Amino acid sequence: MKKTTPFVENFENLNSFNIDWEDNSWKSPASYTLENKQLKITTRPNSKDRVKVRTKRNNFTTGIYEWRIFIPKFKLFDQVSIGAFLYHNKKEEFEFDFEIGSGQKLDREKINLKNDEAIVYCVSQFSPSNSSHFSVKTNEYSTFKMELIDVNGLYLVKWYINDNLVKELQTQVKSNIKFRVHNSLENLKFMGNHKTTSINYVLFDSFSYKNNSF
Repeated sequence: MKKTTPFVENFENLNSFNIDWEDNSWKSPASYTLENKQLKITTRPNSKDRVKVRTKRNNFTTGIYEWRIFIPKFKLFDQVSIGAFLYHNKKEEFEFDFEIGSGQKLDREKINLKNDEAIVYCVSQFSPSNSSHFSVKTNEYSTFKMELIDVNGLYLVKWYINDNLVKELQTQVKSNIKFRVHNSLENLKFMGNHKTTSINYVLFDSFSYKNNSF
């Protein structure tokens, strides 16, 4: 499959899902299912669950990546995070993320989040390490779009929330670096002030990729 080939996933068919995606959970149950034409991922209370699925395809590069996700209302300051991200871990590691959750009290206060809003971290994990945070409504669907552009052989990354450009970053990551796409729900310490005390979930409604040179 060419790296420019479009990719669309509506999470409607288990057979095609199993052809295109694989479990990548980290020391935790593979607690995800297809339900009502959505990918539902759950994590257990009082756990360090890191439940992830990733594309078997590993040659994504420049282009537009878009997720439609139902963001539930998390308990305030719970350590749980929805992940929609691109990851490369061959000889070097590179990662571009959306991380979405309740967030820590201090981070919420910095951007004056309301109780019906989640925090969204738009992150480059390496080359450079850079993180910015924004808001999104809970108990509704939102779109999260990432665009990777080749600028003189390096990736320029743009992050969009509901079609609004919220962040732009020129990276030092070479534009021939190839990624897998990941969808996740993880009980991550940095995403809150205390461990979760209930089952958490997220619904991925769709994902799509298209090359931005067309």
